[in-house]
Amino acid sequence: MRLAAAAALLLPLATAASPRTESFTLRGQRQTLHVYGAPGGPVAVLASGDGGWTHLAPDVADLLAGKGWLVVGLDSKAYLSSFTSGAATLRAEDVPRDFAALLDYAAPGAAARATLLVGVSEGAGLAVLAAGDDAVKARISGVIVLGLPDKNELGWRFRDSMIYVTKGVPKEPLFSAADVMAKVAPVPVAALHSTRDEFAPVDEIKRVMDRAREPKRLWLIDAENHRFGGAEAELGRKLAEAIDWIGAQRR
Repeated sequence: MRLAAAAALLLPLATAASPRTESFTLRGQRQTLHVYGAPGGPVAVLASGDGGWTHLAPDVADLLAGKGWLVVGLDSKAYLSSFTSGAATLRAEDVPRDFAALLDYAAPGAAARATLLVGVSEGAGLAVLAAGDDAVKARISGVIVLGLPDKNELGWRFRDSMIYVTKGVPKEPLFSAADVMAKVAPVPVAALHSTRDEFAPVDEIKRVMDRAREPKRLWLIDAENHRFGGAEAELGRKLAEAIDWIGAQRR
């Protein structure tokens, strides 16, 4: 479901170009980036969940573009799949390097700490892993995570789609968001989470955020599921609050 009603809460609207795709190569693997908004405004890099560029990620991109942001979106499912072959997958140390390259592409020559890093579900885990690295920290103003689970995969195969039924984790190498969360400081971390998240219960996100250092903030949203169903307008409001809160930490 599109968050059209919530988008109105992020007015005033900027004149934005239609969503489009661009090709980008990471360590020899071609990625299709999803770009929303018009150049000239602030930049956000947005990583989707492991379901691909669908559901919540494009809705969040629409919301940000409506506020005047240029959004460069990474399909996390395609990213993981592109580095999964046989026994080989991504390594934890690959992710910060790849996100640093993506940030350089999204905002070339931008002032230090100028770009917002946003992640949905698995993409939220990847964003936290990346933001713990000094090279990434130097380029971002803050991190916003939506539906962040503790355990996140470093590979993706067709068989892993079973998690949409089991609500479990893929049989791939994993990393823990809780284990790396403290490294993100002093970059501010804002977490938006559904009270009825079927993949990452509230107790889980509270435990992960307990491991984060200040500045940090958690918003719990009364929603039906992992996708914030039934609370689209409230998600729009809380996303706007999170952006304002991150901006206040820099002043």
